[in-house]
Amino acid sequence: MTMNSQLEETLALLSGGAENIDPNLAVTHLRSWQASLGDHPKGGMLAAQLGKVAELLQAGQYTEAAASLPPMGAEVETLARTAPDDLRDTLMRLAEVLHLSDGGLDA
Repeated sequence: MTMNSQLEETLALLSGGAENIDPNLAVTHLRSWQASLGDHPKGGMLAAQLGKVAELLQAGQYTEAAASLPPMGAEVETLARTAPDDLRDTLMRLAEVLHLSDGGLDA
């Protein structure tokens, strides 16, 4: 899967709001992102945050996991600033979605 298709898949996953995300699907997706970012020089912090959210979801701590989404927006935005042109716009859209996430996974 290309980075751009992974970004689009992430945006689609978040499009219904955090409260409508299937936790099992989210964990799989988060782990995939975490692995993709492992080799990126500025992706370490975001990879760690993705891993933490996956752990929280696996532990059934949905409120805590959802509360972690908005702060990840800042990391995605930082990553977008140095991303290739073909990824920058999609990363910025993802950052905005994360910033605006209401964190209501178990509402």
